[in-house]
Amino acid sequence: MDRALNVTSTFTRQDGLSPQRQTPSQKIAPSRGPRPKEVPMLELESLGDREVEDGAFITVAVNPSSLLSTMSWGTAASAHQPQGQQQNMSERNPSLFGYQSPQSSCRGQPLSRPPSNHTLNMETLYSDELSQTQTNINTRSRKLEAEGLTVEKRKQAVIEQMMVDQLSRAVISDPEQNTANQFDVSAHHRRTLHHTMVKTQKSLTENLLSHKLCFHARILSRCGREACRELTGFFFTCDHTLTVYEYRSFGKNRCSALPFIARGIYRTRGRPYCLADLSQGANLRFSTDMPHLPENLKQWPYLTLRVTDSGEREYCLSEEEINDQKTLRAVQVAVRDRLRGRAISTLISLGRRLKSLDLKNKGLIGKYELRECLMEELSLSKQDLDDVWRTVGQQGGPLVNYAEMMRAVTGEMSEIRKAIFIKVYVKLDPNKTGYISLIDIEKFYSVKVNLHLEHDMEAKIDILTCMRGTGRVAKDVSYAEFEDYYEGLSIEICSDQEYINILKSTWSI
Repeated sequence: MDRALNVTSTFTRQDGLSPQRQTPSQKIAPSRGPRPKEVPMLELESLGDREVEDGAFITVAVNPSSLLSTMSWGTAASAHQPQGQQQNMSERNPSLFGYQSPQSSCRGQPLSRPPSNHTLNMETLYSDELSQTQTNINTRSRKLEAEGLTVEKRKQAVIEQMMVDQLSRAVISDPEQNTANQFDVSAHHRRTLHHTMVKTQKSLTENLLSHKLCFHARILSRCGREACRELTGFFFTCDHTLTVYEYRSFGKNRCSALPFIARGIYRTRGRPYCLADLSQGANLRFSTDMPHLPENLKQWPYLTLRVTDSGEREYCLSEEEINDQKTLRAVQVAVRDRLRGRAISTLISLGRRLKSLDLKNKGLIGKYELRECLMEELSLSKQDLDDVWRTVGQQGGPLVNYAEMMRAVTGEMSEIRKAIFIKVYVKLDPNKTGYISLIDIEKFYSVKVNLHLEHDMEAKIDILTCMRGTGRVAKDVSYAEFEDYYEGLSIEICSDQEYINILKSTWSI
């Protein structure tokens, strides 16, 4: 009993305070004295957000000793503390005098600001713009690659179909078998296997057909349905024959290559076509009396194809052809110089006037009516008109093709520009009906692009203003009017790249 009483003992503190009981598992925390007078009272309810109280000042005692006592909440440090010890303490713990909390700032010193949210937002926005730009570039490159693959697939499909068609005719069924043995076979006796030749002059093999030139072409027409046909031609060097196929889409999932012009020998200027006639920009003229042509094309007196893409370079032309090209070029340069500044409105007005004279919608009008229109609208002299007439070859007959004469007098945009123009038109008229709704033009047309044109006011006239001319009632725009507008814009803009950029930006292609 005495031992138990001796284990539990009390003690008296030297500072005179009441004794406390201590257990082995409990540690006594250091005692804090009362709050010094120079230490402000901590009011947590009055504290606000840093962003709300931006630029606020907190009044605190300037005495470093008071500041240290504020942080320790003990008795105030001795005023006789060495200066070096205070300096070392500030170096070891710079947060005491820097930005740590509102209570740790001195009077008259603004609070240190953390990184601004505006700066962080600007950096984030800049990085987002860079990533978006890179994404757009990658998307555009992938789109171009996909378009290139699509064109290549179409070309391969046309080549395969052409080879199948040309090699599918057996030698035994060649019509030349009958003509070659017509004297040996009796009129009352059909040709038998004994009278059949193993090989005819027109019989082909895959090796012979491999020596060919592939080119792309389009129909020269002011009808949108015909002008947008995708034509691919083949010229065979073994017998100087050529054929043209059309790539057609039937719905969304079905496409096919169909013969457009049958394989044969075709002539121009009294001689057969050769490789020299298949350079880019050359015209190929054919008779419309062919089995594969549509019925509406058979009503034309002749069919003219323009070679848009070919691997052949221009060969040496004859002296007559060189003189004709010089004559046309001189007339076109003079007319385009006079039209510059008013080309869009003039070509649209001329096209509508000639269209009103074509009562049968066949593209043919009287020779004297056409002469009068060209001389009034384009200020063309009689001598220049006669030279163009002779060069084009329409001096005979009372009716002439006015579209061909317009192209010969005013010239045409290059094939690079024409390819972009046709792509824009097909986007607006995917079914190739030949007409575009004004509602579709308003939907896809971007007017703000025209504000960046550094040309005359004529080039800044948007297409909606031209199509909504005075007295216009129709709500559709024909392919001819759409083409006249961009032919005039091509005259106003000399740079191919600038012209292409305008069309791509305007119609988002």
